[in-house]
Amino acid sequence: MNSFVEPDLQKTGLSSAVYKVLKSLARFTLRRGMSVSAMNELARRAYLDAAVELIQAENTRATTSRICAMTGMYRREIRRLESLPPLTDQEPSDKLNRPARVVSGWLRDSDFHTGSGNPAALKPEGQNSFETLVKQYSGDITPNAIRQELERLGIVSTTKRGLIRLEKSVYLNSTEEHGVSVLGTDTSDLIDTISHNIDQDNNSKLFQRKVAYIHVPEEHVPEFHRYSATESQKLLEKLDRWLSKLKASSSTDDTYRIGVGIYQFQSLQNPIKSSDVARGPARTSERSVNSK
Repeated sequence: MNSFVEPDLQKTGLSSAVYKVLKSLARFTLRRGMSVSAMNELARRAYLDAAVELIQAENTRATTSRICAMTGMYRREIRRLESLPPLTDQEPSDKLNRPARVVSGWLRDSDFHTGSGNPAALKPEGQNSFETLVKQYSGDITPNAIRQELERLGIVSTTKRGLIRLEKSVYLNSTEEHGVSVLGTDTSDLIDTISHNIDQDNNSKLFQRKVAYIHVPEEHVPEFHRYSATESQKLLEKLDRWLSKLKASSSTDDTYRIGVGIYQFQSLQNPIKSSDVARGPARTSERSVNSK
C-alpha cells in the first residue's frame, strides 16, 4: 500500500505559488507543441530524480520504498521511469500535441512531398490531401480544427489556389534552442535560490532582490527597458571582470558554480481605474531593493 500522506498545501500557499510557475511554463510549452501528457511524464521523471538527489544528499541509499514514501508514486511506476532512456534534446513525435504530430508527418512522409522531396502544398480534401494528412497523424481531431491552430501559430497559410502550404516547422530554430536552454538553466537557478533562502537563516541566504512598480504609463516602458538594460549590463561586466581575476586553487576543496542573473519583466494591467492613473506609478508590495 502507498503510505504517502498529502500535506495541506492550500494553507501554506505552496499550491498557488506552484500553479503560477506551471501556468507560465504551460504557456511556453503550448506555443511549442508540447501536450499535457508529455508534461505529466516529465513531471514524474523530475519527481523521481529530485527524490533520489534529496535522499542521497542525506548519505542514505535511495531505496524504492523511500522514494515511494517521498513522492507518492507506486513501485511499478518508479520501476517504469527508471527503465526509460535518458532525455535527449530531440523529442519523438508521439510526445508532441496533435497539430505538431501533423507537421512532423508532413515533414517526414513522402506521400505529402513534392518530387524534389520538400513538403508539398496540399489541397484541403482528396487523395494525399491535408484531410488525409490529419487523419493519418492526428486521429479523431477534425482537419479544420488542426488547420485553425496551425494558422494561429503561423505554421501554415492558404495560397490563392486554395492550397494549404507549410510555412515553417514546429521544431526550434537556433535562436529558439538557445532560449529554451536559458529557460532550463535560468529558471532552475532562480527556483533553487528561492528554495535555499526559504530554508536557510538570514546569515546564509543568497542575494535575491527586485524592484517593481505598477500603474506605469506605456510611454515610459521603452525608456525604462533601455535604462535598466544599460545599467544592468554595466554591473554584469563589472562582476565578470571580478570573477575572471580569481585564481584556481590547488587544494582539494569543493568547487562551486556561482553567478548573478538579471531579467526585465512587464505585464499589461487591464483594466486600469482612473484613480490609479491619477495617483501615478507606485512600488508594489513584492520583495524590493530595500527588503532585508
